[in-house]
Amino acid sequence: MKTLLININSLVTVSANGAATKTGASMRDVGEIVDGAVLFDERILWIGPSSESSEYHGDDVEVVDCKGKTVMPGFVDSHTHMVFAGSRSDEFARRLAGESYSDIAAEGGGILTTMRAVREADLEALINVGDALLTSALEHGSTTIEIKSGYGLDVESELRLLDAIGQLQRGHEARVIGTFMGAHAVPPEYKTEPERYVNLVINEMLPKVKEQGVASFCDVFTDAGFFTIEQSERILLAAREHGLRLKVHADEIALIGASHMAARLGCISADHLEHSTRDEIRALRGAGVVCTLLPGTAYTLRLPYPDAREMISQGAIVALATDCNPGSCFSENMQTILSLACINMNMSIEEAIVASTLHGAAALGLAEHLGSIEVGKFADIVVYDVPSYKNIVYHFGVNHVWGAWVGGNEM
Repeated sequence: MKTLLININSLVTVSANGAATKTGASMRDVGEIVDGAVLFDERILWIGPSSESSEYHGDDVEVVDCKGKTVMPGFVDSHTHMVFAGSRSDEFARRLAGESYSDIAAEGGGILTTMRAVREADLEALINVGDALLTSALEHGSTTIEIKSGYGLDVESELRLLDAIGQLQRGHEARVIGTFMGAHAVPPEYKTEPERYVNLVINEMLPKVKEQGVASFCDVFTDAGFFTIEQSERILLAAREHGLRLKVHADEIALIGASHMAARLGCISADHLEHSTRDEIRALRGAGVVCTLLPGTAYTLRLPYPDAREMISQGAIVALATDCNPGSCFSENMQTILSLACINMNMSIEEAIVASTLHGAAALGLAEHLGSIEVGKFADIVVYDVPSYKNIVYHFGVNHVWGAWVGGNEM
């Protein structure tokens, strides 16, 4: 069965004419077709004006009237931690009262609070948390979502987190991409011997992660108080030997050289970048590393926002993601992320749309198949009950999604 959406007020294709990215000034061109139409089954078959769609009507075509509505490619949320256990609402309240994220983490809170809850949780509990957040993310327009491990910090718990992610990959309507992040923090049992934990990640976790086959990427939290450049390089190079592509949490807390490491190693993305300067941006742009910005985290932690304007002006590949996690950004709503990016990082609405669709796909190595409405790509399509894409950011704080398809299947 094919589907034909017609009379679309604002059809936002984000077309890059087959390219994987749209950088610099081209980010302001979202390829809008007014009064457009799109035909698809599993993949996009035709795009054009509604006036030319009549020839595609037929018994095997479901026609959907989208008058007064906006159609866009599904959001690609390329950085989340949606599978976890427990709550950190008390720590959130403490931060609002003036305590810092770093101070809470140093006393055994933060990531380690979630670690303790994950170690006690069974597989079903982890799946249930992830399933609920994935469903909500899809309802808010995200059709592809990356999920990291990293809250177990021992072999058994990390594999259980990845098992939960794998079951969500197979059982949820949204597309799910797995990332191994055993190097999220040093667990308390290795606090005085962090090198032993690095060796555990390299020698015991990574071989089992490869055998399990859920993760496509390996990520490391390379920052002050977490993993050093030397430790991170060892882990990432070992991950590459096991067939995983590389990502890095970089420049969130301090500048210790994480972005330069990401450029040197050819990581697919460097994420956060709240403290990155022109020097780091130049290095990432030169190496073609996607700069994944997480304005929800800067908002929640009251950090400086990444310099999106400098990144775009330099021609870097800029993506947006939620960083949905229980501690520093508990939101799965990409519509909210667009609002934060436009208001607090001075991105245009068009730039934010490109960053959250095509460039989110680029951050996962999937831009050939996802992230824009172009003939041949998967039909991951979201309909919004607004007459223009501008309203999605203009009328903020509510969910505008009217309907969605993933691979041509209606949600």
